[in-house]
Amino acid sequence: MELNPIITVNDLHFSYPKQSVLEGVDFTLNHGEIVSLLGPNGCGKSTLIRLILKLIHPNQGEIWLDNKTINRYSHREIAKHIAYIPQYNNVPFNYSVLEMVMMGRVAKHGFFAAPSAKDKEVAHESLHRIGIDDLAQRPFGQLSGGQKQMVLLARALTQQVNTFIMDEPVSGLDYGNQIRLLKLISQLSTQGYTFLKTTHYPDHALMVSSRVVVMNGGKIIANGKPEEVITSSMIRDVYGIDADLISHNRHTWCIPTFNKGIV
Repeated sequence: MELNPIITVNDLHFSYPKQSVLEGVDFTLNHGEIVSLLGPNGCGKSTLIRLILKLIHPNQGEIWLDNKTINRYSHREIAKHIAYIPQYNNVPFNYSVLEMVMMGRVAKHGFFAAPSAKDKEVAHESLHRIGIDDLAQRPFGQLSGGQKQMVLLARALTQQVNTFIMDEPVSGLDYGNQIRLLKLISQLSTQGYTFLKTTHYPDHALMVSSRVVVMNGGKIIANGKPEEVITSSMIRDVYGIDADLISHNRHTWCIPTFNKGIV
């Protein structure tokens, strides 16, 4: 299958005045992939995403989006190619769910344009695809964490782009909502959507990813198929713990191994 790159990162370096964060990162996101960025806290995952979104600027290297360097895009133009889905958060105003979802149309019309009938139609279609039509008139601030994350995903759909970037999407969600969100990501990928997401959970990367990129110490140390990249030795090297990889019902699971009560 011929690969069709959406985002290409070449020799990327980034540092703060007294701290190096990324060192020579090379990375490509291709159409139709679900790519999980896996690694410990402080390894550079979120910094890489911020650089791709042009929220910060690299010290060295290039980022290409659809055959054009990211420097040639405005933030609004980037939003016409990529939908960013942050960890769920509270907003200062008590917007309804429908109002939150319609904010995804800002990239097309600007901040001050009044929503059109078409905008409302697209927003309702997005709510329906995510399966949360019944929440349309609920105040966003009163939703559970899982519901908020679903609303943010619906908002991303209203941008009418095919590439989603998600920063630790399951953070703060209970186990049921984590699995529901991963299932939804997997379903959307079969409909032509591309995902780049950060995660702390090897199991989640194994469940839904077509490719896993492991970062540690500001560098990419592994990049490939989930079952080839996520191994007991990688878990030990990156996280400093022992774990077994167990296969069951066509799935592979990462099982930490330790003796209870023994320090």
